[in-house]
Amino acid sequence: MKALLWDPTDPNFVRRQYPVTMGSETEKVDYALMSGDSPICVVEAKAGEIDISDSRQALSYARNLDVPWAMVTNGQRVCLYGNEFYKSENIANALIMDITISPESIDVNLNSLKYLANGTLDSEEIYDVFKGLNERQALFVFLQSKKDALLKNIAKWIEEHWDKDSVDAASLLVSLESVFGRVERIEEKPAGRPSPTARPTVASEWKYRRDLGKGIFELKTDPSKRIDVSLPGPDVERKLEELGLRLSSKMAFGGFYYNLRREAELIRRR
Repeated sequence: MKALLWDPTDPNFVRRQYPVTMGSETEKVDYALMSGDSPICVVEAKAGEIDISDSRQALSYARNLDVPWAMVTNGQRVCLYGNEFYKSENIANALIMDITISPESIDVNLNSLKYLANGTLDSEEIYDVFKGLNERQALFVFLQSKKDALLKNIAKWIEEHWDKDSVDAASLLVSLESVFGRVERIEEKPAGRPSPTARPTVASEWKYRRDLGKGIFELKTDPSKRIDVSLPGPDVERKLEELGLRLSSKMAFGGFYYNLRREAELIRRR
């Protein structure tokens, strides 16, 4: 939690064993991530494997507290759900992200985890980001469930347009993974690792220019370089890259973004 700027020792940020009224009884959620005096996300911490009952429990807490986000984690796997997306008790429809933290996928993990940082998770823009992730996840689940039929249709199309014999399923899968994997890498390259020549920057180097608009900051050493922290975090990161600037690490962006947004009074004071 500390890496995401949620200090578990500070009740202004994190409250343990947060009470939840469930009918005539009061239960307690493991953690509540706070935005002002109200929770923004409930967190259920599990020691072992996460199963569907854990997710249902977290979402039931979120629903009773009228909290938008619910998280279940065992320290390695992180599952985030949206209360508003939870329809007809269908857990799959509520899923926003399901990531397993491992060295092999560290870049992908950091890119996803940045949305959970203090200052981003409780921002106004995060709903649109999570809605997009939820829709992408739902599309993935749908396509996965129709995988066999999808492959048959693609194979049929290839046979109609390819001047060769029929294609077997194994060759088709390998080819599709190569083609779409290559497209994905090309698209994500500009937004991937920052250029090694980019200069590191920190929040203290930026001056708030209230006269230019709410959220506008300029670099003290170069007033021509400006960013707008009223925009979603990913847009601010891209702007920094365009300016030839970067943070010391992916995880550092959450604190940078949070501090500037707080100075611009875009985050409610705690």
